[in-house]
Amino acid sequence: MAAPDAPMDFGGGWSAPATSRRAFELIEDLDWKSARVLDVGTGTGMFARALCGYCKSIGLEPREHVAACDMDPSSFDCEEIECDQAAADGRLPYDDGTFDAVLSIEVIEHVEDQFAFLRELVRVTKPGGRVIVTTPNTLNVNSRLRTLTWGFPLLFDPLPLANGDPRRLGGHIHPISPYFLAFNALRAGLEGIELHSDRTKKSAAFLTVLCSPLLFVGGGLQAARLKRKHPDVASSNRGILGAMSGWRLLTGRTTVLRARKPAGGG
Repeated sequence: MAAPDAPMDFGGGWSAPATSRRAFELIEDLDWKSARVLDVGTGTGMFARALCGYCKSIGLEPREHVAACDMDPSSFDCEEIECDQAAADGRLPYDDGTFDAVLSIEVIEHVEDQFAFLRELVRVTKPGGRVIVTTPNTLNVNSRLRTLTWGFPLLFDPLPLANGDPRRLGGHIHPISPYFLAFNALRAGLEGIELHSDRTKKSAAFLTVLCSPLLFVGGGLQAARLKRKHPDVASSNRGILGAMSGWRLLTGRTTVLRARKPAGGG
């Protein structure tokens, strides 16, 4: 498929443009002539607008390829498509196996039941299709040090205890680390788990280098302990644990998970 004539616009939303751009890169190679893509928790519709613009730039009708959904469609602003209403319990208004790719950008940290949320994303994904989920990276070194000193990872803070719209609370309501996001995805039936990031934070890169002896020694000791006491767990977690200690997650601003629904899935 030909590249769009102009750069895609990922501005004007509630998520960082770099995060949305990275999410798109992970689905860019879809067969867009037949693909259907869903933006869950679309908010203002920034990502949906970008997808619609991409479709038009390659000669496709957006309504045939892009859908958007939110529990509160009132903020949605996209001329090409409508925003479908999700149920109060999080149920998405689509049949099983409807979409080739389902993306949820900076939403899961606002969700009370994250396991049910992932299962619902998987339900509406076609067998063999992709699920992309992004969330603030609580594992980068800045966030680890902030948790040590303040008790809250980056982008999470004390919340109003009375009420408030969780979509717009800067502190969010439910942080999830890269490991437990991957675990959640596996529990939902996904495979081929990959953990990416949107961009490297310069401050995190500096702190990672500064703290590298502690990270190397401390991480090595804990890994050795796990391998000694629970070798089967250490073996099955090798890939995820390796990603956790890698440069991308130690320095990245956002965790970006890409996974695949098994081709034989229901």
